[in-house]
Amino acid sequence: MSATISQPSFAALTRPSMPLGRVLRAYLSEARYQFIQALRAPAFALPFLLLPVPLYLFFGVVMAGGSPEVQANPVLANYVFSGWCCMAVMGPAIFGIGIGIAMERDANLLKLKRALPLPPGSYLVAKMLMSIAFAALAVGTVMVIALVAGKLTLSAGPLLAMVGVLVFGAVPFCAIGLFIGAFSSGNASPAFANLVYLPGMWLSGMFFPLPKVMEPWEVIWPAYHLNRTALAAAGMQVDSNPLITGGVLVGITVLLGGLAIRRLARSG
Repeated sequence: MSATISQPSFAALTRPSMPLGRVLRAYLSEARYQFIQALRAPAFALPFLLLPVPLYLFFGVVMAGGSPEVQANPVLANYVFSGWCCMAVMGPAIFGIGIGIAMERDANLLKLKRALPLPPGSYLVAKMLMSIAFAALAVGTVMVIALVAGKLTLSAGPLLAMVGVLVFGAVPFCAIGLFIGAFSSGNASPAFANLVYLPGMWLSGMFFPLPKVMEPWEVIWPAYHLNRTALAAAGMQVDSNPLITGGVLVGITVLLGGLAIRRLARSG
């Protein structure tokens, strides 16, 4: 008695297991749930959505706006605005992804995610989209305050170009947060996040000129490259090549994001 085994056709092998529309809805649903979860955590949502506004009002409008340098050259207010927007972008990405993934790894929630019928990578993509959404909200509120205060000299086109670069500039910091979350424990992740966030914010030259001896070291901080790229996108004069600063951000995303994904794929 013989039996024949029929080989699957090429169409059967290449047919997607789920329609593209359902896959996209799955990704968007996961991102929406991540965003709602972040909004329901006051310790995360309040600092990163509301804190940039009073900080910019005090330091960017009251103090910097009243300085003789800015009064003599109002264009300098655009540099101050870009720096505080970079600060608003960094926080949700580094802390929201870094600490969140580290704590969920410790609780074995990533293994649970793997067992659920979700598209591959939807969890990480949702985390990234959540951080970009928070960055957009934070930058948008700071921009409204800056326009109401009359501290910007940029026209609509350059301003939108700067804001667009700033919002999507959250992606390299998402990769940094992903790297922290993949390689550190839940207890240690806040310390590592602060080691990246605080020195990167103050030592990148975004808010005030650094001493001459420290200026060469500005380039080691990703915030320096995002700030210079955003300023160049708006047509502002910068002391660096925007192709190089943009390339550094892409390199950070690929290197740290790739290492983190490799780690999570192996050990979860």
